[in-house]
Amino acid sequence: MKKKFIQKSLILTFLISSMFIGGIYQRSQSASLSSVSATSSNSRLSFKGALTTGSTTGSSQVFLETTTGDYPSTTSAQLLIDDTVAIGNGDSLGAYTVTSIDSAGVFNITPVLLAGDADDDDVVISTQSATQTIRFTTANAIANGTFRILVPSESSDTDAADGIPDAGQFDFGNAAPTVTCPSNADGTYDFVAGAATASAVTIGSQDYHSYVCAYSGTGAISSPFDGSTNDAITINSIINPAPKTTHSTGSADTYKIIVQHLDSTFTVRDSTSVSVGVIEAVRVTASVAPQITFQISGIASGITACGQLTDVTTTAAAVPLGELSISAFTDAAQALSVSTNAANGYVVTALANDQMGRDANACAGDNIGGDCIPDSRGDTDTMTHAVEDEWVTTAIKGFGFSLDNVNTTGLTAPFEYDSTAGGCSGVYCARQFADREDSQTAQTVFSNSTVADTHNLYVCYRAIISATQTAGEYENDITYTATATF
Repeated sequence: MKKKFIQKSLILTFLISSMFIGGIYQRSQSASLSSVSATSSNSRLSFKGALTTGSTTGSSQVFLETTTGDYPSTTSAQLLIDDTVAIGNGDSLGAYTVTSIDSAGVFNITPVLLAGDADDDDVVISTQSATQTIRFTTANAIANGTFRILVPSESSDTDAADGIPDAGQFDFGNAAPTVTCPSNADGTYDFVAGAATASAVTIGSQDYHSYVCAYSGTGAISSPFDGSTNDAITINSIINPAPKTTHSTGSADTYKIIVQHLDSTFTVRDSTSVSVGVIEAVRVTASVAPQITFQISGIASGITACGQLTDVTTTAAAVPLGELSISAFTDAAQALSVSTNAANGYVVTALANDQMGRDANACAGDNIGGDCIPDSRGDTDTMTHAVEDEWVTTAIKGFGFSLDNVNTTGLTAPFEYDSTAGGCSGVYCARQFADREDSQTAQTVFSNSTVADTHNLYVCYRAIISATQTAGEYENDITYTATATF
């Protein structure tokens, strides 16, 4: 649980570093490499702050010291959710993960703060490391030479290579980074393994980490080590600086990386510096509300639904079956569609207010004829609102429905028109609608156990009447309800 420092590679976050600053400014010296650039895989600032009053053992809330100048990092704007942070005092730091950011001075973590990690001025560290890719073109043919990359460092060897971010400087890490040199190039460069040394070179008052790629061979003028013609040089796991004391949020801290070409006596022959920038990540936030959309659409006549051609055109609010026949089924359909971001999915149910009654009058009980078009009992007399049965015989009168899953994946229907289970033979399997007047409960017509994007189902209506059916206008109401579980 305790460790001295944490390193973390950033993958696919919304970063200003995606608009890399390095390589924009170049300053040539008397002999210069050309086309020099330094590209960072992660241009985020490291975080180096401290706790203030309010942080307590056992709490998940962390309060930062926000006084400018007291510590390099004084705002949680430099952190992101899921960043790993080290918190504590001395050489023993607890490892935590950022779960949310409340304000500029407050963020939340998991696990809760441990004893010894909640005192005022305990350090808060989040390390951002990067791979630097160095590209350049040589100016001179230098035999048995060395390419050296210098990266700004602390002057103290201990501070420069302890794996803890340094304010305004790059930390070497407590293990030497890997320097990957080019493969042998142009027949004139035969490289040995790269090497790295912490705080090895001083120019003026600035110290630099040194990363070298030495070679044997004659070298050549205008050799491009650009990652295309020849390999570039890469250096992994350089720890990005914590903010400078003059840092302004949203403005990059810039640093000069020096790329040099040394001869066999380690004398600098060519040298060019290039500026790179490190900056806060852009934290993009949004709120997503629980959502479900449910739509009923009409189906035109002559469309195949549930294996049958529809006889009438429906709308979202009406199924006008028209004049029913004694000798043939009348078929119609509607399309139901659901979308939701509910993690546990949705259920769509159907409930009729009653059987189809003449002039919308009540139909007491179930399967009542005369002034009511009864619910069909199916070919084997087993159909109910909860049990499906085959219904292809026109001698069996009444009203019922079937289902046709037109969604390729996702939704589950309790049965479909071509089901072969129970009394169904796979031609037209149907059920009655549940009947509220008869104290029946709404029945599921389709469902899904996770999020859904435009799940579609046809509900197919079928009716046929007996010769004794009283003439008149018949109707009932069917209510479809979509319920999401978040």
